[in-house]
Parts: sequence; C-alpha cells; structure tokens
Amino acid sequence: MKKVLFLSVAILLFAACEGPAGRDGFDGTETYWFVNTYTVNSNQWQLVNGVDELESYYKASITVSELDRDMYEKGNVFCYMFQRVNNVEVQTPLPFTVPRGVWIDGSEYLWTETFAFDFSLRTITFYVNYSDFLTINRPETTSFRVVLNY
Repeated sequence: MKKVLFLSVAILLFAACEGPAGRDGFDGTETYWFVNTYTVNSNQWQLVNGVDELESYYKASITVSELDRDMYEKGNVFCYMFQRVNNVEVQTPLPFTVPRGVWIDGSEYLWTETFAFDFSLRTITFYVNYSDFLTINRPETTSFRVVLNY
C-alpha cells in the first residue's frame, strides 16, 4: 500500500511540474519580452474637451510597433510611470492616483491626478485626469516604462 501511495504522489509531482501545453512565446520555444521607455513632453499632452470644463482631461498616444495583433490578443501590456520619491527614482505601475494640495491665501485646495493607460494595435494612450477638472495647466513632462510579454 505504501508503494502505491508513494508512486501516486511521485506521478502527481512530476505531472504538476510539466509546463503549460501550447505556445509560450512567439516562436513557441521561449517567452517574448519587450521593454522600452517613452517620454511624453509637456507640450505633447492633448487636452480633451475645453479648459476647466467638466469631463476634461489630457491624453498622449505613443506608437509601439511591437504591439501587434498577437500581442494585443494574447500578450500582456504593463505600463509604469517614473517618479521621484525622497529624491530616489521609482517606477509606479499604472493606473496610479497622486493626491495633491496647496494652500492659497489661507485656504486649502485639494485634488487628485490619476494616470492611466489603454492600448490598441501598435498604440498606447496615456491619460491624466484631475478630480477637480482644472485643466488650465498641462501635465509635466513624464516618462513611462512599457513592458510587453507573451
């Protein structure tokens, strides 16, 4: 009985260690990775709707030729925003919301900036939304790290 139990457990362990069936990369033999950094300059952010209007926000699109149909339908797309925290560069995964606030003439003004992205074939679009819809000021120049894998 012990031999049968041992043999059953051994078979299960070996079967569980087998990799997934089918393709795991574009050529079927390895995982495909693409990593690149893109910078959106302040003047490249496009305002959607009018300045300070409800539902106004900024967007900027980049071309990523590696984001083809196969990647779009079966791969993974990750985007990170570069920031400085305590004078140290960090990468923050998107979406990300940044709390903001200022004191003006003894009054506190609070809002949030939310950075997000979406993607389609060969294009990634980044978005900046302000909770107070005050879009008179463009977002600053921002760098993003794009990671694709399949």
